Amino acid sequence: MKKFFALALIAILTLTTTAFAATYRYDGDDIVFNYDENIFEIVEDDHTDDEDTVVLAAKDKSWGQTYVRVYVAELEDGEKFPTMEDFAAMPDTTVEQMETWAGFKNVFTYTLENDDDTTQTFFIAPVYDDDGEIDDSLTVEIGVTKLDDDKAMLRDDAISEIVNTLKVDD
Repeated sequence: MKKFFALALIAILTLTTTAFAATYRYDGDDIVFNYDENIFEIVEDDHTDDEDTVVLAAKDKSWGQTYVRVYVAELEDGEKFPTMEDFAAMPDTTVEQMETWAGFKNVFTYTLENDDDTTQTFFIAPVYDDDGEIDDSLTVEIGVTKLDDDKAMLRDDAISEIVNTLKVDD
């Protein structure tokens, strides 16, 4: 019986915690993702006819510079999605291709280590239309200050929660 009450208490606490974690949905022209407004805030929201850009910044100052920039650009007629060689031509970068990332396929990634103790990691993914043709280019830039392991793990988990809900709608 004690075990039952202990499990019931854990379930109640879990549900209560979830109920107070206010997750909000942002739905722009193309970009759809969820974020917790207690942790991140939208600091830039730019939408034009051929692009959709949103930048979220972390509210916790102890995380240093932490932001997620999501950019979707419509490919013009005849414009090709860049190749891995195009990205590899950039100085001081190592480019990798990932089969899948956050639900997207054929993603390129590269990281820049800056002199000011910050790191920028870029994920560039093709966005396919219903016919399987590349329609848009998605870029997700994650900028972070180097932190100790505990804070970095909390921050990275919060960023992952946003990225894992990322969708591009036409």
